[in-house]
Amino acid sequence: MPVVSGYTQFGGAHPETASLTNVLASAGVRNPRTGAPYSESLLLGIGGGLGAGYILWEFQEHQTKVLVMGFHNNWQYPMRYYQNLCDRIGVTITMPDTGGRKAAGEMLDNALAKGQAAVAWVDRAHLPYLQLPDAMKGHIGHMVAVCGMDGTDMLVDDRAAAPFRVPSDIFADARARIGSYKNRLLLVENAHPVDLVDAVNAGLHAFVEHLSSTSDSFSLPTLRKWGRMMTDEKNKKGWPVVFKDRRGLYSTLRSTFEAVELDNGGGGLRSVYAGFLEEAADVTGNHALNDTAQHYRDLAAQWSRLAEAMLPDEVEPLRETKALLRQRHAVLMQGGDAWQSTKPITGQLRQMSSQLNLAFPMDDAGIKNLFGAIQEHLMGIYEAEVKALAALKSVI
Repeated sequence: MPVVSGYTQFGGAHPETASLTNVLASAGVRNPRTGAPYSESLLLGIGGGLGAGYILWEFQEHQTKVLVMGFHNNWQYPMRYYQNLCDRIGVTITMPDTGGRKAAGEMLDNALAKGQAAVAWVDRAHLPYLQLPDAMKGHIGHMVAVCGMDGTDMLVDDRAAAPFRVPSDIFADARARIGSYKNRLLLVENAHPVDLVDAVNAGLHAFVEHLSSTSDSFSLPTLRKWGRMMTDEKNKKGWPVVFKDRRGLYSTLRSTFEAVELDNGGGGLRSVYAGFLEEAADVTGNHALNDTAQHYRDLAAQWSRLAEAMLPDEVEPLRETKALLRQRHAVLMQGGDAWQSTKPITGQLRQMSSQLNLAFPMDDAGIKNLFGAIQEHLMGIYEAEVKALAALKSVI
């Protein structure tokens, strides 16, 4: 079975939203105003837009730490995000799951046999094309669209211009690895007429309500807290404490750069949200939203500067890391088997990780200055996020 009939739209910026965007397009769900498939930016905004959050994982046995960040509304609750979004656009979905590997395979095979693409919950480190180390298996979840099967290979749409081929047994491992996911799929059942203005306004109000929260774990205050942690020498989660021996600092800085610049369309997803606000202005006739869109484009640039600061150019191995990551990502986004050519780059990056996670290439004074610079970026972003939110709140 090749790609399912009608699945012609590939790629995107944000894994959760891009996968659903393309599955909805293949199911014939259309923007009632344009008659074309929904854009990823419009769906992101209707789903509640942006979020904030970060978790610093420490893997002592591997001498690494990885910073996991949340960028969209309900990032920690993907089922809630999907349900809210689909309810607002009048789409009925099911999210079946099962603890059994055989039943999970049959569930996906049956959907594909009926010409249905599906969103699948998977473990990132089990996807061969992402080339993550085995030590990361079971630690980071991911969403992809399964759009067909070719022989024994699953065809996986994961933000690239063409689908990736993943052997079915490996893909089954990816679905099963994170127990709480329970081999979950998202399937589109049907759609009914919807008032797009109401859907857009619901997304705008959900966004404002969410990011107006005082939570320092899942709303804007988490950025301020993170900024404070950069120089806190007393808190056990302060970076001077966590990275006192420098071990794992390299992987943390690198993963932050990747999350902000490579995994979410660049700029911490803020440019995608700016696109939503511009579409929302057109849909609702509230043209003041165009002005607020510029706030989020400016924020995207600030997030990108933060990512750059994580791996400063003046430190040669860190500058080289950024260049290699960008080079590999550009090839990866071609899709298909193009990623195979990046294996030498991955080997080089792994060798650098092994060396630099144990011997970070900066002295104590340099690290202190680095942490201070990152703190300055974070505090600036926090203040700009608060101002942008206030500006949006004032016009809706």
